Amino acid sequence: MADCDALVRGLREADPAACAELCQRFGPLIHRFAMARLGGDGQLAEDVMVQVLVGAARSARRFDPRKTTFSAWLYGIARREIYRELRSQTRLKSVPASAQVPLESTKEVSDGQDLAARSAARLDAQRQTARLAALLSRIEFDVLVLNCVEQLSAREIGQIVGRSERAVHSILHRARTKARETIGPDERQRGGSDG
Repeated sequence: MADCDALVRGLREADPAACAELCQRFGPLIHRFAMARLGGDGQLAEDVMVQVLVGAARSARRFDPRKTTFSAWLYGIARREIYRELRSQTRLKSVPASAQVPLESTKEVSDGQDLAARSAARLDAQRQTARLAALLSRIEFDVLVLNCVEQLSAREIGQIVGRSERAVHSILHRARTKARETIGPDERQRGGSDG
């Protein structure tokens, strides 16, 4: 926690080293969270990550360590930015521009593994994620991602979503139950063997 105190102090003083540390330590975490919430759109997740890090650096004076941890504060900013982005996006469901590759160059980007199998597995994972996102409430999906992907504690998740630890446990149980019902045993086994 002391290292986060120094980081916050540096951000409040607009220290370039603190900004670099913020990006290095928390950029990959925020990017992964955004990727999970934005259906694997890498470019959009990167845009969100940048907005979150810039916003955190600019508003570091508003962070109150008596109310929450620094990482929970960052995830809260990320969550708000993701929902702002989702509301503003009226784009067609298609392959993100960052993932599009001309057909003639597939041999160049292939690492020798079965490109078709890898692509099919990734699309299947995106389909499963979309099914879960449609089935679960916004808070259930967020809690599930924050716990299973980001591996945050119920206390930290509660700080991010504004719920008690006990409520987070209840939401997580409900989300896992719905997920199990949605993704049957055959699909879970197949997903485990492809990844």
